[in-house]
Amino acid sequence: MSEVSLLRRLIVVLGMFVAIILVGTTGYIMLEGWPWTDALYMTLITISTVGFGEIRPLSEQGRMFTAALIVMGVGGAAYTFSTVADYLIAGELRGVLRRQRMQKRIRQMQGHYIVCGFGRMGRQVAGELMRNESVDVVVVERNPELLEAIERLGAIPVHGDAAADGVLEQAGIERAAGLCVCLPHDADNVFTVLSARTLNRTMTIIARANSEESERKLRIAGATHVINPYAISGRRMARQLIHPSVMEFMDVVMHQGQVEFRIEEIQVKAGSSLDGKTLEECNVRRRTGVNVLAVRRPTGEILTNLAGDFLLRPGDVLIGLGTPKQLEALSRLAEA
Repeated sequence: MSEVSLLRRLIVVLGMFVAIILVGTTGYIMLEGWPWTDALYMTLITISTVGFGEIRPLSEQGRMFTAALIVMGVGGAAYTFSTVADYLIAGELRGVLRRQRMQKRIRQMQGHYIVCGFGRMGRQVAGELMRNESVDVVVVERNPELLEAIERLGAIPVHGDAAADGVLEQAGIERAAGLCVCLPHDADNVFTVLSARTLNRTMTIIARANSEESERKLRIAGATHVINPYAISGRRMARQLIHPSVMEFMDVVMHQGQVEFRIEEIQVKAGSSLDGKTLEECNVRRRTGVNVLAVRRPTGEILTNLAGDFLLRPGDVLIGLGTPKQLEALSRLAEA
């Protein structure tokens, strides 16, 4: 039985139990003229079968009513208690099984992404990651009330403090490709980045910072990139005022739900059809339709305004603009 149907049955049964108590209390008041406190007490000890005697002498009608109340109420009370126990035990068991199932999924993941915090920023980050069907996302959140919303999004929730090593290990930090720390307080972000970098030396860590001082501390703690949402928002608003058309174009390109264009990075593999060739020889635009905007060298240097004689090397990352189909064609060229 599903949790919804079990809850519905529980509500119906509790309503029936309350109705029996009301009927019994009202019956004793009308038949015997008892105060409502005595009538309620008599009703409860009758349907609960605790074995107490009658609190007042009963008339013939009162005895007949008590007999009917026993037949009707005892069965109803027993069914109510069993339903409550079923709901509590089944709900707890279902929660345990669900957590075990999710932990099994996490243990099977490799190269997934972890988002720490499911506030306004963390929700946006997780949502953007989930748009890519090939990406597995785990969200670490301290507030248990948000775990269901994380599941509805399609990500896997892990309940706990993101700065704790045990919680990060539950999220599969050793096998993760990247971590995004979106906690509201800078101190929590610093501790989380420090713990994560200790557990995984190679993954990419992106952290949120609310001040310039925190940016420096996050980089020292091990963050690969630090993002200040207030600074970025300010720059974005200023550029929107000065260059509205450019910003609208970037919105069209970056928001995949509106059009099919994307900007993605594709790494050149050793021995591929792009390895050791110039851009003119590769003729990427004609063969795939992708516009190569820039190339990032393995040293981290980013080169733009590329000429036709630019030589591609293994490890170079092509930053290209195109449709998903075009980018997939370029990815095949860079790998084979």
